[in-house]
Amino acid sequence: MASTDPESAKAAKAGGSKSQNLLSMPRIVLSVENPLGKTVSIDATETDCVMDIRQFLLETPESCYFTCYSLYHEGKQINDFAELSEYPEITVGKTNALKMAPGFYDERSAKQHVRRFREIIVNPPVHITQNSNPYVSEADAASAKDKLSAKRGSRAQAAGLAQPFENPNEPDILKKFVLTQLSKPETKISGGTVPEMVKNINFSAWNPPPGNRRLRGDLLYIEVSTLENNTLHITCSVSGFFLNRSTRERFDPFPAETDYNSHTLVELLKKASHGFSSKFSKLMNRRMTKHPFEVIQRPFEIYDWMVKPKPHAYDWNRAEDTLLTTYGMEGGRGVLRDWNEEYQCCREMPSGTLLERVLRNRTKYRVYLDFRDAAVKGAMAVVNGNIPPVNPMDEERAWVYLYNKIFFSLTIDGRGSFKEIGGDAVCHCNANHDLLGIAAVEKVDAKELHTLATIVIDYRGHRVLAQSVIPGIFHGDHMSSHVYGSMDSNSPVKSDPEFHKKMLTVGNRLHLKEHEVSDTLSKSNVKLVSGLETKGIIGSDRRKYLLDLTRLFPRDANYPDYKQNPTALLRPELVSMYVSQVSLQKMIEKRKKEAKEQKEAKESKASAKPAENSSKNSPESTAATKDTNSKATEEKKKVENEKKGKSIFDGIEEVRFNPNVYTDVVHPNEDEEKKDKLQVAAASQFLMRNVIPRLVAKSFRYLQDSPLDGRALTDLMHKNGINVRYLGQITALASRLGMPHIAQLCTQEMLCRAAKHTLNAMLRDVKPDLSEAKNSWFLAPVVTRFLNTFLGQHCGGRGLSDEELDAALKVLEAQDKQEGEKKKQVPRAKTRAKRRRKKTEKSIIVKMADGKKAPTDPLAPANLWMSLHRTVLKKFRCKLPKRLDLRGRQRLCMLRSLCKKVGIQLACRNYVFQETKGQEDFLTVDDIVDLYPVVKTVEHRSRDARDFTDQGRVFLSHGRLSAAYKTFSDAQGIIHQTYGPMHSQAAEIYSLIALVCYRAQDIPQAVEMQQKALLVYERLLGTDHYETAHAHSTMALYLHSMGKSSHALTHIKRALFLYELMCGPLHPDVAAAHINIAMIYQDNAQVKKGLAHLRRAKECFSSVLGKTHSQIGLCEHTIAVAHSLMGNFREAINFEKKSKAIYLNSFGDKHPRVKESIKWLNWFTENAVNLEISALKSKSNGSKAAQKPLAISHPSLSPFVWVSLQKQVPIRAMQAKDLVQLIKMSKMRADQLAKKKNVGEAKMAADIKKTAEAQKTNTGEAALVSTELSKAQKKRLKRKKKKQAAAQAREEAMKAPGS
Repeated sequence: MASTDPESAKAAKAGGSKSQNLLSMPRIVLSVENPLGKTVSIDATETDCVMDIRQFLLETPESCYFTCYSLYHEGKQINDFAELSEYPEITVGKTNALKMAPGFYDERSAKQHVRRFREIIVNPPVHITQNSNPYVSEADAASAKDKLSAKRGSRAQAAGLAQPFENPNEPDILKKFVLTQLSKPETKISGGTVPEMVKNINFSAWNPPPGNRRLRGDLLYIEVSTLENNTLHITCSVSGFFLNRSTRERFDPFPAETDYNSHTLVELLKKASHGFSSKFSKLMNRRMTKHPFEVIQRPFEIYDWMVKPKPHAYDWNRAEDTLLTTYGMEGGRGVLRDWNEEYQCCREMPSGTLLERVLRNRTKYRVYLDFRDAAVKGAMAVVNGNIPPVNPMDEERAWVYLYNKIFFSLTIDGRGSFKEIGGDAVCHCNANHDLLGIAAVEKVDAKELHTLATIVIDYRGHRVLAQSVIPGIFHGDHMSSHVYGSMDSNSPVKSDPEFHKKMLTVGNRLHLKEHEVSDTLSKSNVKLVSGLETKGIIGSDRRKYLLDLTRLFPRDANYPDYKQNPTALLRPELVSMYVSQVSLQKMIEKRKKEAKEQKEAKESKASAKPAENSSKNSPESTAATKDTNSKATEEKKKVENEKKGKSIFDGIEEVRFNPNVYTDVVHPNEDEEKKDKLQVAAASQFLMRNVIPRLVAKSFRYLQDSPLDGRALTDLMHKNGINVRYLGQITALASRLGMPHIAQLCTQEMLCRAAKHTLNAMLRDVKPDLSEAKNSWFLAPVVTRFLNTFLGQHCGGRGLSDEELDAALKVLEAQDKQEGEKKKQVPRAKTRAKRRRKKTEKSIIVKMADGKKAPTDPLAPANLWMSLHRTVLKKFRCKLPKRLDLRGRQRLCMLRSLCKKVGIQLACRNYVFQETKGQEDFLTVDDIVDLYPVVKTVEHRSRDARDFTDQGRVFLSHGRLSAAYKTFSDAQGIIHQTYGPMHSQAAEIYSLIALVCYRAQDIPQAVEMQQKALLVYERLLGTDHYETAHAHSTMALYLHSMGKSSHALTHIKRALFLYELMCGPLHPDVAAAHINIAMIYQDNAQVKKGLAHLRRAKECFSSVLGKTHSQIGLCEHTIAVAHSLMGNFREAINFEKKSKAIYLNSFGDKHPRVKESIKWLNWFTENAVNLEISALKSKSNGSKAAQKPLAISHPSLSPFVWVSLQKQVPIRAMQAKDLVQLIKMSKMRADQLAKKKNVGEAKMAADIKKTAEAQKTNTGEAALVSTELSKAQKKRLKRKKKKQAAAQAREEAMKAPGS
């Protein structure tokens, strides 16, 4: 895109130069010398901690095996836990020399040193050559503009042969989909694989040292078997390592005769073993080239659903870690971390300035990451049974756990609190609502109300809620008290006035209404803002805590039955959208009313003027008129001053919701309750009648948004305030509007969600039982059998008769009835004794027509399918047909989705799904590699960076590239200082900066920034996330624009592979990727290959969008151009005619596409005639062999452009809340301009008043004389007029449509 203003031209000239960030920090250069005299250079900032420098040294080959040392600068020791800013002598602008001084070992540091040595010989560090842009060399960057100005290969010479520019061993995706492509090849390392350094190293059986040797400095003993078949017994003392005289039969701790000793184990083994010395030197010289972002450590662990199984290596470190694990307490430095105190202290840090907010968010994020790591390990230990409960005397379902100062609870109804409204299912869903409520309160950032650090972990079928602990709540401390809400149904409702006042602040921000509820126990009315279940607790630290935010938002009136749908709540995004819409409508009505009143006042004033003029001339009225005018002037000034302090929404009643309506909570005022119900019902109707139809009929239908998989679909729904339970309505609407790919995607998502709940319930029940088959004892056989049944030959009810399905339905109904009777049996007090006795249950017998008994096994094909069928109907109100035709590729998409939801890790291989009876199951027990935890957290995002990003998007949409680049760079600086580059918000900003550079024609810089975004998405979200796929597609566009066709083809093929993995072969994005591949092939003179992809794109668009869609016209046109490149002009004419007909039908005869199509038709016809005339002439002359190819030059029309269905700049359509925000900003801007204008006018009036003070009228009134202005006054007046004209132009631009 060409520059559209002077700023754009500046951006184009600036190229890759970076603007000064708001938080740009000077770099500090450190030169660290290790004990052997080798130096390592490090670039750091003032905010870096010394511990970070030690970690960097630990990953550098020159210093990786030094663990026990202190850092000194100019003879002064540096504290490991301090920041560099605390040492003023370490300055910018010079190389600061640090020295590693060996320290004395203790038992803990000695064990850490041995552990580090084992890590090095198994997974050694490598010299990494960092290449930030592997696609651009220096010569490329220097001549980028020349390459862009030069034309790429002429299409007229497309018939000629070109050099191969793609990997010939790569499988053709048009012929076969190879699933093993998902795992990316590992980076090659120069120097080969890791050799064997020692045969064995372990702690000696002579440990621990006896008392007399411990008093002489011995800490522990090690036994090493070298490559020379020698066994070395090594002593670790406080001063280092040395060989002793011990053997396995005799203990002799004195130094050996060779007297080998060293401060590190590596240096000692170099002296004692020649084989170790030679191989270790080679090991430390290995090199590899990587992008810097591939080296940065991930903030948290990422699990892939499909991996290549690695051989189980012999590793002493792994064995000891497993046997001696502490489940997340490894980093405590001997002291348990108080997670709650750390987290709340971070929230209480000052946030007045941008730098303070960055420091606060960074500290809070780091604490949260550490808490997440400890919570995930602890939750896995809880599920595996490695942590005892704190209440072992209670029923097993009611057990809770306290470990590492983290409270763990399973989301099941252990106390029977939700027995009447859903039980375990309600508890399972409430965990998600609690997390959503915490995120909303965190976003409000109420200073004196605190929430707990909370994480939800799904693992092996169990959902675990991990929270930090409120001080004093588990110790019976009377300083910890409940002051707000209700603890349970048997407790009174409380509302402390001070706590309620703080809750009002939160309620105003979240559009919650203050309301009264009736407390049946105390028989009084209590004022609340939140739901009744929300608890306010004052801890022993005197902080005010909010717990159980499960019903922070109003209920959904489309699901009014509380007992049937207790968890049906409106999303916060929808509440915000509805409030903005209503407020905007009220403001418009208010403005109309004010305009009408002003018009009537003017008319009445005009009608009253003649009567006033007749009485004005009388001398008696002169004094009264004077008083009246002065009073009117004063009143006018008073009104203007009042207006300046008012908002445009003053006088408009704000929308507030009562979260306790449509529940079993009793309200004392029935009329007020009815009003509250109407308000909630209006918001629910807004969701059904406005939001859902707009998403489907506008965004999906016109390809503004095109979700690739279930995750993309649900993210898009949540962004628009739509709950997942409305998938059934979206499916029905998409089917009516002719969008089969959306309907199919919704159906697959509903089935996968239903299958997730069913499989999780089965995994929870997997326990050893001698009365059952051993296959049901273990997790892997259960997972394998479920997946084979769900996605096997009977997937979707395929091959099952109506009789089998009806019998399965009867079996399920009988099982539900039996389960209901079981719940009504004994009270809880007697269940403990009866649980030990074997219960004899009535067997369910359902006979089919042939007399056979219907199977009662839940994993029988008919039973499982009808169970999923019923679950979809209950959860999503969508009645699926009895049978669904789900092909192999669709089943693969469902397999991926289900594995990601449940946390199943499969072996990476090509899975062949059964289509007919007799085929083997597609999955075996050996294919189940592992089960991993699925973690849900509160997302941490910088509000300041978001504001800069939104501002930059506006600049970008207006073509102001320089301003957009600077704003995005400021946002990037904030994210880097807050979260580091490994953050999803950083990836989003990298993509936007890349787009700015691309539009400014700085393609190398665009490629570099897009590469960063791609790596962040891959490492944070996964290699097959939809954002990763879109990043590959955009990367291919930038590389192709730079002339790197080979790399561009690699990325666009990767994007196509990921598209087909996520959504199958029939999707608009898949067709767009095929067209883009065809364009790359044609630009490299491989038209036939490109034509095959164009045909596939046409087939895909026809299946998804219909044969008359405008995208089909695009495909027909591109195929016509491809035929013309091969000289088949007759074929080109036929395809172009089809394209023209589609465009005529879609747009009319005056549309630019129709006119361009006519020009192409004329050009094809002209060349076809010329070609035939040339052929006839050569035939008549009898010189076929000497015939020369006809010179063909395409018209100055682009045959097609890069097709991208995802938005390069995701600027949303203007919504009500955006318009409200825009009006507020405009009002603020207008107030600022008015203030400047008033200051200028006051100056001018003061200057003029000096020259007119002495002159008075005959009536005694002060008047200004029209004296001639001075030069300074004239200049000031001129400047004032210019400012007024500029302000008026800006206001008109803001009022213009689309601004």
